[in-house]
Amino acid sequence: MFERLRTFWQGRIFFLARGDHLPQFLNQALKDGVIVYHTQKSERGMRAQIKLADFRRLRRAARQTHTRVHIIAKYGWPFIAIRWWRRKGLLAGIAMIALTLSILSQLVLTISVSGNRNVMTPEVLERAEKLGLKTLAYSKRLDLNQIAKALQEQLPDAAWIGVERNGTAVRIKISEKIRPSIPKEAGNLVASHAGLVKEIMVIQGTPQVHEGEIVRAGQVLITQAATQGLTSAPNTSSPGTNTQSAKPTPVNSAARGFVRARVWYSTDKQIPLTEDKVEESGKVATGWGIKFGSRVIMVTTQDSPFEKANKEVVSHSLPTWRNWSFPVEVIRVDYKELHNVHIERSVAEARQLAEQSARNEVQKKITPMVPIVGENVKVLPNNPGAERVRVEVETYEDLAVYANP
Repeated sequence: MFERLRTFWQGRIFFLARGDHLPQFLNQALKDGVIVYHTQKSERGMRAQIKLADFRRLRRAARQTHTRVHIIAKYGWPFIAIRWWRRKGLLAGIAMIALTLSILSQLVLTISVSGNRNVMTPEVLERAEKLGLKTLAYSKRLDLNQIAKALQEQLPDAAWIGVERNGTAVRIKISEKIRPSIPKEAGNLVASHAGLVKEIMVIQGTPQVHEGEIVRAGQVLITQAATQGLTSAPNTSSPGTNTQSAKPTPVNSAARGFVRARVWYSTDKQIPLTEDKVEESGKVATGWGIKFGSRVIMVTTQDSPFEKANKEVVSHSLPTWRNWSFPVEVIRVDYKELHNVHIERSVAEARQLAEQSARNEVQKKITPMVPIVGENVKVLPNNPGAERVRVEVETYEDLAVYANP
């Protein structure tokens, strides 16, 4: 490998020597210090290779022996460099394109928002721009985690916001708060979970709870307030309506604000000390086949070689061309062996496994990115032969969500 790289870097010349004194020509070249590679004799003369640096020294031997030397081919970096040096404009264009792509790859070119239904995309983009996330911004100077946290603080309807960068594209993912179905409370902010209120901030509306109060799920936290100076038009379509006595009704604006509270989640899990179950052994047999429509022809491993196995079928179809798809698909069938396992656990192992399982179950209930302020693990009394563990988690989160209309 290194020999080939050195040959490429030095450069080689393939030449054809013709004359009546080729042996004398070769001896004189060797005396002059010229190293000849891959010498071959043919009807037309002698073919050989030499280094680019030795080509000038070959003239003396050719002149003394009256030998004609013709270059057949040139190989190596020196000739490539000369060829490209003659195309300075093309090199400059390539350099400019590479520099432009290098600069553009460090910028934010597109920003997209996904997962939002009630939160308006223009509002998210506007707030993100104020935080520094905008097109043509230098991506490495942006703290995406800090921007996501600030956006979550500014958007009351968002339960979780994540900002991720993929090349020059930035994607803002939004998980909105779950809205309980309370038709009579449309426009009001209600509690998404039960909790102990610790902080209230009203932007618009009237608070209905106070700090230190325990609220239940669905309880009204902030009611909407009538907007001063705005009225709805009276109904004049029905005959006999006295337009002078008709009174305009105020237009209500949706409540806005935050109600942060301590919320508790808990889950119980029980793990037996002895257990018999069926699980995969790790052995896999793979079979390949061809599918024509609904018919499948297995080429290898037609049936499972195991007594018990899970069967997983994966179809590989050829790429479509315009609106036409190839009617043949390649099928791969994986047979994963199953075997019976008898498990005996100690009390400590069963408790640890139950605790981990309960903790994973609790994490599914908690809204993503919500800070956890406390955790408590309790071993509960249980029947002999099993261990039961309860995991209680305390969070600090915003409870205020809008009710479904």
